[in-house]
Amino acid sequence: MGSIDTCDYSWAEVRSGRWERDIDETEQFYTSIAKTYEGSGRCCFAITGYISFSALGSDHEVENALRKAWVRLRYDHPTIASRVEYSESLQKCRKAYEMAVTREAQTDWLESTFRIVRTKMSGLQWCNSDPPVPQLPTLFMIKRAGRPHGMVHADLVLRCRHDIVDGVGTLMLFNNLFAHAALALEQGDSYRLPVFGDEWSRLSPPFRVAAGVPPSLTRQQKIRLDKTVAWNAALTQGVEIAGFPCRKVATKPGKHQRVAITLSSESTHRLLKACKALGFSVTHAYHTAIGIVLRDMQKRQSQPRTVRYINYSLMDERPQCEEPYNTPAHAASVYHSISGECLALDLTVPAASIGVPDQLLDYSVPRRREYMRIASAVRRFDLQNRNDKQRIGMVPSYWAMITPPYPADNSTPPVPTSSQKPSVLLSDIGTLDNTISPIHGAFELDNPWVTREHLVTGLGLFLGTWNGRLTLSASYNDAWHSRSEALVFLDRCNVATIQALGA
Repeated sequence: MGSIDTCDYSWAEVRSGRWERDIDETEQFYTSIAKTYEGSGRCCFAITGYISFSALGSDHEVENALRKAWVRLRYDHPTIASRVEYSESLQKCRKAYEMAVTREAQTDWLESTFRIVRTKMSGLQWCNSDPPVPQLPTLFMIKRAGRPHGMVHADLVLRCRHDIVDGVGTLMLFNNLFAHAALALEQGDSYRLPVFGDEWSRLSPPFRVAAGVPPSLTRQQKIRLDKTVAWNAALTQGVEIAGFPCRKVATKPGKHQRVAITLSSESTHRLLKACKALGFSVTHAYHTAIGIVLRDMQKRQSQPRTVRYINYSLMDERPQCEEPYNTPAHAASVYHSISGECLALDLTVPAASIGVPDQLLDYSVPRRREYMRIASAVRRFDLQNRNDKQRIGMVPSYWAMITPPYPADNSTPPVPTSSQKPSVLLSDIGTLDNTISPIHGAFELDNPWVTREHLVTGLGLFLGTWNGRLTLSASYNDAWHSRSEALVFLDRCNVATIQALGA
């Protein structure tokens, strides 16, 4: 791929109506990951954004309002109509956008990217049924048969490659979409669509530009990166890694699945209050629980032994970006990061005891003390990353160091073999009410969530709060895990957290 020093991240018109730019390391990671698993017939880490809604009005009126809103969203966020393509001449991946100046071009795009799905399935069931990931970001309106007239109940699902938008950006897009849809529904035939032609000026730059990251590392940054790579490699040497056990044997990934457990308002309130009193974020609390539950799942042997829980932090970097890239005006973007150095915690797997199950859940005082010790270490790790003023300049290099090579000839590589030590990664998407308003005119919204296509072993966990209730969800692949296994893991994480915090 092209080197950092020779990349051009400015959108440029390469021919009439077609704009292109190079992609940065964050986007390249997701492009390369998708290419790595292309042979499976699915798109690894593709975004699924979901939101349920009800609206007073006829089917036609509501559908028409949402169609108009989707067109307006493209005008405001033209990057949602972009895609990443491989340039044979330049031998690297580029992001491309085709303008839609004519009404015919807008209609063609609308018909291909706004789709009505009439089904007996719920929105979640449809999301778990292996839906397509079209070339361009596409909005699916899931309508269940047998709904009463006069009130429209449906689900909206955004399916999009991760090199176009990330999770927080997806939630921002939903909020903007329904703001436009409410106005379109209210105004009816008098609502006017924007005149396209200047939308290219709002195309979003990559993270490097948005955050003002220099094109190359300083000598000190190179030294730091070398130390980080060495540190992470050393963490896996000479120690047993605590992984999520695979119950199934498969050579290729199957269908991506999502399950979730939502706490009551009362339980959520007590949990958040307990976290605040102890100086922990809810993310710290659940990172800790993941480590402990993973340790509990390791097979016990005749003697105690040490296993290592390894993970890292995912962070939304929009607050660190420059104006206007730190606002929802540039929601259609990939502005997040991973911590450079991994979090590593050594935990003890007790010896097996006669008559005692291998995966005993112990809520004694010693276990609570262990939880607090681990939570303190997780908090230190997280705050060290978030308070690191030099971190932003390192983010592209952190992505680059975990990016698989992209085939030089753009060929489809063999699907990688599955990991024997599946990891569990946690993404905190925060208080969703702060990103999405639950009421937009005649539209009432509910249960927003986001996940990414899970084609690897292990679990991807997502933590978010909506309407005062905390939801812990898991994405997994049915080639290696079952729904019950994922739900049991979520339940144990909830129980471990609530018991230890006294919530």
